Amino acid sequence: MSISKSTARRRGRPQGDEVKIAILKAANELLEERGLAGFTIDAVATRSGAARSSIYRWWPNRGALAIAGFLAETAQKIGYPVTSSAIADMKGQMMRVAEVYGQKVGRTISALVAQGQSDPEALRALLDGYVLPRRDEAKKVLARGVANGELRDDLDFDVVVDALYGPIWYRILVPHAPLTPDWAGRLADHVFGGLRPTR
Repeated sequence: MSISKSTARRRGRPQGDEVKIAILKAANELLEERGLAGFTIDAVATRSGAARSSIYRWWPNRGALAIAGFLAETAQKIGYPVTSSAIADMKGQMMRVAEVYGQKVGRTISALVAQGQSDPEALRALLDGYVLPRRDEAKKVLARGVANGELRDDLDFDVVVDALYGPIWYRILVPHAPLTPDWAGRLADHVFGGLRPTR
């Protein structure tokens, strides 16, 4: 019995997903090669083999696409480990962020943040796709630290997240000094030094 092409397509990954993945991959590659200044919808369409209409179906402009491409490749590199120590997990993740963003990736995200200042769609993509989910993940790690007795139970998680990651963003956006894993580890030690329960 023969199987129609449409039936075979339904059994595999939907064609739309394949196109979307190719677009995001091409977008990130172009960002790394050319930076935001040289990033265009036409270039992404050419490299991915996707039609411009397909790109605009998912992303309203180049800023939103640039951020989506960046996040698709980068967010997975800086996830939180899960061990018996929430403090160690947070410190390890901060050091990983410094390692990743202390390179060319840091210049890319700096340009994307700048793009968001004049492009509401790009800013919304950055906030919804990266900043807010990451803050939620960090709060969950902090809550685990409170539950296992590593951290005080009166913490304002929003303030703690700002204290931990604000200096990292400062070094990304105002590169007055290198962003290194060693520095990020010392930052974590200083902040967590004031957050432990009084014995």
